[in-house]
Amino acid sequence: MPKIVDHDERRLEIVRATWRLIAEKGFRATTMREIARSAGVANGGLFPYFRNKEELIGATFEHVYSATNARFAAVRADLEGMPALRELMLQIFPLDEERILEARIVIPFWEYAANEPDLLALHERTMDEWRVEIADHLERAKQLGEARADLDVAVATDHLMAFVDGVQVIAVVSPASADPARLTRLLEGYLDLLR
Repeated sequence: MPKIVDHDERRLEIVRATWRLIAEKGFRATTMREIARSAGVANGGLFPYFRNKEELIGATFEHVYSATNARFAAVRADLEGMPALRELMLQIFPLDEERILEARIVIPFWEYAANEPDLLALHERTMDEWRVEIADHLERAKQLGEARADLDVAVATDHLMAFVDGVQVIAVVSPASADPARLTRLLEGYLDLLR
């Protein structure tokens, strides 16, 4: 009797194997053969799940995005306004080994997304979701009196989105400048400007 394979679970196993390899070696240096070996499938065994390397990096980026959201959900509890915003930012910031590895996925993903319409659409969708969430936290902070009444939520949201991108780049290309305490102080300093 043939073995029944859960297609979605197998895709997730491949993505988990892929993201670690890409984070450690870089996307260009990671071969499909290495990914297959790490995922425990034969050469060519990836193709029923991913048509090409670009599709696989898209799934890997989604995995990183989902992992960040899951961390935030786990610590958010009843937080709202500024405390919720701060916690979301801390879950995105590359403050530990896991999140630095995630940044090492995000940066090469940007390069591919710039030239692949499907990946660009994925990036825009996920970043739009974060923009909405950030803006919601800022609006709530204004309602609660935790943020300045004259705060331009759209501008502050754009600043925070650019901030997130910037700290990920710093963590990857200038790790000596990416001390977690320093990055946290930078965030606290910016949030203080909003209060």
